[in-house]
Amino acid sequence: MKSLNDNLREEFGEILKTPEIQEIISSKKLEIEIVTKAFEKLLDNKYGNEDSSFVEKGRAEFETFIINTIKTKLH
Repeated sequence: MKSLNDNLREEFGEILKTPEIQEIISSKKLEIEIVTKAFEKLLDNKYGNEDSSFVEKGRAEFETFIINTIKTKLH
């Protein structure tokens, strides 16, 4: 049986494959790897209803991951 995270990953993967999203990814020159790993950061802290600090932590990790990855690739 799949976990909730597995189902969310699968659904996110399907969304990334849609023509509309593919067009956005292409036009904005986004890297799928960065988008996917950032999504994982959100999954790590998805239980934000229990404590708002989880939401803030997830958001901060999501933003930090994207910023650090882009900075690393630019240097």
